Amino acid sequence: MGMRLIFKAVLGLTACAFLVSGCATNPDGSIEWQKTAIGSIGGAAVGAGVGALVGGKTHRGRNAAIGGLTGAVIGGGIGNYMDRQAAELKKSMPEAEVVRDGDKVFVALPSGILFDTGKDALKPAAMDSLGKAAATLRNSETNIIIQGHTDSTGSASVNQALSERRAHRVLDYLASNGVPASRMSAVGYGSSHPVAPNDTDANRALNRRVQLEISPNDNARAQNSGSN
Repeated sequence: MGMRLIFKAVLGLTACAFLVSGCATNPDGSIEWQKTAIGSIGGAAVGAGVGALVGGKTHRGRNAAIGGLTGAVIGGGIGNYMDRQAAELKKSMPEAEVVRDGDKVFVALPSGILFDTGKDALKPAAMDSLGKAAATLRNSETNIIIQGHTDSTGSASVNQALSERRAHRVLDYLASNGVPASRMSAVGYGSSHPVAPNDTDANRALNRRVQLEISPNDNARAQNSGSN
């Protein structure tokens, strides 16, 4: 029995060491799990827990949050391509949370950075940030879904309309900076997709966000298929 317990302890420590070796600090100070390390133990075995860790480690106190992470793993050419997209967006938008999850890149910006309370007009600083993001997105082979989210304060109808207007404002601004409108769509979810309970000011701030879901289009998949 004693030897069995020792064996389990050694196995557990080995696994922990392996996972730590798959973790790296990005130039911007955020922490990201290395896809090759996760892949070698099986993405399905880790599951949504990896997505939660990746998202949580990149908060850096900026009140941004990523919803919908799966912990999915994808490598090869398309994985490398989306890693490059994520790195460029992290560099140009340090105030955003940027996570590569599977073959998608998610970008979340707190509404407080983008808009005044209850408004849908972009702030000047937000225009500067989105303009830098557009420099990456306009030449990328990707499709972009712009998602507006609110907290649960106020009526559902008001929140829904506000989330839609904000998502469209971001789309319009990216389009005005050269990102093809044909590759973008905007949707508002109101308060229906929270990433935290709406029970504190801090959690409500996490839920008030505009999130970009960026995925490779057919051209990107064709150009990067089979490469490593």
